[in-house]
Amino acid sequence: EAQGFPNKSKILVEGKNMKLKGGIKGQKILARKITKSKAQLIEVLEKSPLEKEENCKYQKVCGGCTYQNFSYEEEIKYKEELLRKLFLENKILKEEDQFILEKSPHYEGYRNKMEYTFGDQEKGGPLALGLHKKNRFHEVVDMERCIIVHQDFDIIRKFVRDFFKKESFFNRKTHQGFLRHLAIRRTRFGEILINLVSSSQGQIEKEKFIKELLNLKLEGKIVGIVHTTNDSWGDAIIGEKVELLYGRPYAIEELCGLKYKIGPFSFFQTNTYSAEILYKMAKDTLGNIEDKKLLDLYSGTGTITTILGKEAKSATGIEIVEEAVKGARENAEDNNLKNIKFYQGDVFQVLKKEKIQADVIVVDPPREGIGKEAVEKISEFQTDQILYISCNPLTLVKDLEDFTNFGYKIKELRALDQFPRTFHVETVTLLSKLNTEHHLDI
Repeated sequence: EAQGFPNKSKILVEGKNMKLKGGIKGQKILARKITKSKAQLIEVLEKSPLEKEENCKYQKVCGGCTYQNFSYEEEIKYKEELLRKLFLENKILKEEDQFILEKSPHYEGYRNKMEYTFGDQEKGGPLALGLHKKNRFHEVVDMERCIIVHQDFDIIRKFVRDFFKKESFFNRKTHQGFLRHLAIRRTRFGEILINLVSSSQGQIEKEKFIKELLNLKLEGKIVGIVHTTNDSWGDAIIGEKVELLYGRPYAIEELCGLKYKIGPFSFFQTNTYSAEILYKMAKDTLGNIEDKKLLDLYSGTGTITTILGKEAKSATGIEIVEEAVKGARENAEDNNLKNIKFYQGDVFQVLKKEKIQADVIVVDPPREGIGKEAVEKISEFQTDQILYISCNPLTLVKDLEDFTNFGYKIKELRALDQFPRTFHVETVTLLSKLNTEHHLDI
């Protein structure tokens, strides 16, 4: 009947409205009732009238994409409407405000990183390596071709699957088995970094594995092969033990004229093409900051700190993850950015200890957002400008409400389709301490 951002539907069951995760307006679906008001999507029985294309034969079963059966124009229009509805309901926008979701330069072959899972397509079936099935945690889609990545990903993935076809995969229920994940990074310039993740319950024929990988006919070039041992029960890739099998433990990417070393566990925007638009959007939104001191909270590997900071009088990044800070410092040094400094530790403990001054604060938090307590502490800086970059509009609207309660106004709100074919988007919001009327310059 209707859909709300990001991927929540209202369905009609025997004359009663129920809520559902997933689905597209106009689809006829098979669903399982969970509570009086909630249901779980099992299968799409009939496509929506909006789904006019057949771009991917795995669309029904693969949990990776949502809008593969849309034209890209229709996808942008649909996501833009859902976003606008969300912002209107939360009083971030007014009816008269204009709002545009900017397109990604590429909507096919754009992803620079994929994490595949070893498993089976059905219980007792042959070894599979791919993405999780839609609404299934223990089953894997073993696709031949994935449209949102370069073909090098598919070649490597299929080789690794076949190389280990006689090995067991790690069962997430029994915690028994060897193979867990395959993570691949590929830069725009063709540098490829491979990370094979397993438990300690097996062995790799390392020399044969490396030799055959390097003999694959790829458009890009493998610059590093890493083996990560992970015996944790969770499904996330955790580097308990990391062994470099070949080459170097990073690939080099270029973004906005700067070069970045990206390791197997580095956070980096998955769509490099649109990331350049995102950071240009951020720069344009902030305006001239040549005489200003910039502070980047939750700075990760320092991408935003360096790209925005090179325009500023000085820039400081704070990040709790030690490996990320190490990478950020190396990237700043490699790009000869001497006006930029990074601190490792809890953001507010560092701020309390170092007494850092800032004219502009940039925040780009994880999907969970910032939270009221952190918003209050950030607001205490009384900076004229706060730039909030978000990959989750749901937590963004909550944080923006808190910022306005602490004396900030929303000056500009922009959005970018950073993740084509999925329901995710990226937003850039400028908050100002100035006593001006509510106004959006979009």
